[in-house]
Amino acid sequence: MNRREILALCGCSVAGITGCLSQTPQQGDDNTDTSTDGKTDEPRTDAVTVDDIVVRKAVTYESTMGSGGVLAGDDRQYVVASVQADGDLRDADFTFETEVESWQPGLPDTTGAINRTVEGHDGGPVGRSFGGDGPSYLAFAVPSPLSASNPRIRYEGSANADDGEWPIPDAEREHLGADGPRFELDSLEVPEELSQGEQLSVSLTATNVSDCDGRFLSAVYWPTKQVEDDDESHIVDREVRAGDDVTATLEIDTRYTTYESEPVTLSVRGHVSAEREIAVEVDSA
Repeated sequence: MNRREILALCGCSVAGITGCLSQTPQQGDDNTDTSTDGKTDEPRTDAVTVDDIVVRKAVTYESTMGSGGVLAGDDRQYVVASVQADGDLRDADFTFETEVESWQPGLPDTTGAINRTVEGHDGGPVGRSFGGDGPSYLAFAVPSPLSASNPRIRYEGSANADDGEWPIPDAEREHLGADGPRFELDSLEVPEELSQGEQLSVSLTATNVSDCDGRFLSAVYWPTKQVEDDDESHIVDREVRAGDDVTATLEIDTRYTTYESEPVTLSVRGHVSAEREIAVEVDSA
C-alpha cells in the first residue's frame, strides 16, 4: 500500500563570468579544498557549521502538507547550503553577501507548509528544522547571472555563538556568474477525458533554446481532492544540450482525484509552464 492509499484510508493530513555551465547536481565529499567540490574551508566558529554550498539555476524541493516541486526562472538562481549548530538558530542571522549587495534566506512561490528538503539538503529551513539537533538548510534566491569577487554566506549570531563567514567554493562561483539554459514548451499531450481510476498518460516535450547545455527541471501537478495533504507532483529532471529537445512521458494515478465528475486541471511549473483541462468522470455507483 502506497502513501496515498494510507492517507486516503486514514484521513490524515501531513502534509563578470559569461557563458554557460551544465548543472548536474552532485554531493561534495569530505575534502575541504573548495576549488574542487561543494565543501568549504573549516568554519571560523565551532558553534555553527555551514558546508555543502551549491549554486543551481533551478532547484527541486519537498514539502510538508504540500506536494513539493520545482523553482526555476530565467533571471533567478539559488544558493543552498547545509547548516549544523550546537543550539537554536534564526534564519534572520544569516545573509548571502557580495561586496555591494546582500540577500536574506527564503524561497518564493513554493507550495505546502514547510519545505523539508531543498536540492538534496535535508532537515528543514534554519529556525524551523525537523529533527532537533540535526542538520537544517539555508536557501537564497538571487539574480542570475551574478558576478561577484567575494560571494559568501555570513552568520552574525547571538551572544552564545561566534560570528562566521563561509566563501562560495570556486566551482560554484563559476555557476553563479554563468548564464543558465532556457527552455520552450513544444507540446503537452493529455487525453481530453478519462474515468477516475484510469492511468493518466502525459507526454511533455521542450527545447533548450539557449546556447547553454543545462539541466531541465519541471514539475507536473495533478490534484488529489480525496487525499487532504497535497496534490501529486511528478518531477521531470533531464540534462539537455543547447538546441536539443527533451521528451518525458508520465503515467499518473487518478484514483483520488475528485469526488464528483468535473473538469480537472493538470499543470506544469518550472523551466516551462502550462495547463490542460481534463474531464474526469466518476462512477456514482
